[in-house]
Amino acid sequence: MAVGLTLVWGSLNLLNLAHGAIYVVGGYVGYTFMVGLGVNWILAFGAAIVVSGLLGVLLHLVVVVPMLGKPGWDNASWIATVAVGTLLGAVVLLVYGPGIQAMPAAIRGNFVLGHIVFQYQEILVCGVAVVLLILLNGFLRKSRHGLAIRAVSQQRDAAQLMGIPVAMVFLTVMGVSAALAGLAGAMLSSVLVLNPTAGFVPMLKALIVTIFGGLGSVKGTIVAAYIIGLVEAFVQTFLGATWSLPVLFLVIIVVLLVRPQGLYGTPELQRL
Repeated sequence: MAVGLTLVWGSLNLLNLAHGAIYVVGGYVGYTFMVGLGVNWILAFGAAIVVSGLLGVLLHLVVVVPMLGKPGWDNASWIATVAVGTLLGAVVLLVYGPGIQAMPAAIRGNFVLGHIVFQYQEILVCGVAVVLLILLNGFLRKSRHGLAIRAVSQQRDAAQLMGIPVAMVFLTVMGVSAALAGLAGAMLSSVLVLNPTAGFVPMLKALIVTIFGGLGSVKGTIVAAYIIGLVEAFVQTFLGATWSLPVLFLVIIVVLLVRPQGLYGTPELQRL
């Protein structure tokens, strides 16, 4: 989720606050396919990727494109994505109801190593995340579309002057970002919880990771995700789960005071 937010910010300078709602949509699509249709988890996760990706493309075409480049569009786009997220949450609530859905694990069971219990589902989530990050890194560094995304994120005007189709890059980034969020929702719904508001906490943590790593920096986001994850695990173990979010907010406040651009972000220079 955090990498998806970073890609969108780096390319469009847009903070997509509908990301949490797309996470929820991905979770419910996976649930519908696994429980309602009885298909295996691979097809269910694939459906979550496709539906969420298309939803991101639709969000871009219907909501973002009409506002692009207009005065104050950046602030207006944040408000618009909040509205889209609220609308998606309301649709999910009407279709599935307010109750918590029992999302089955893709791989059931666990094994014990010393005093630690490892759930196979959690190992699957970690494995898929690592594979996706490797594939995404290869896509951004080796493919023409990936190089175009990097060029636009570094200097949009120069990229456009060199003939890069900026509009197509925006569309690709929104689709990939939403697909990642939908897959996260499908995978994590069996580990965490699945209801119409389940995307709030993952969205919040993704924002913390993105700010900590540096807005627009994929490398910073990945490093920050591991740091934040370790901090959260230590806090939950030694202080309790109720202290998790307060400590993460404290970390972000300190980072913004000491290094406002994040770990790997670059400060923007403006001529006044």
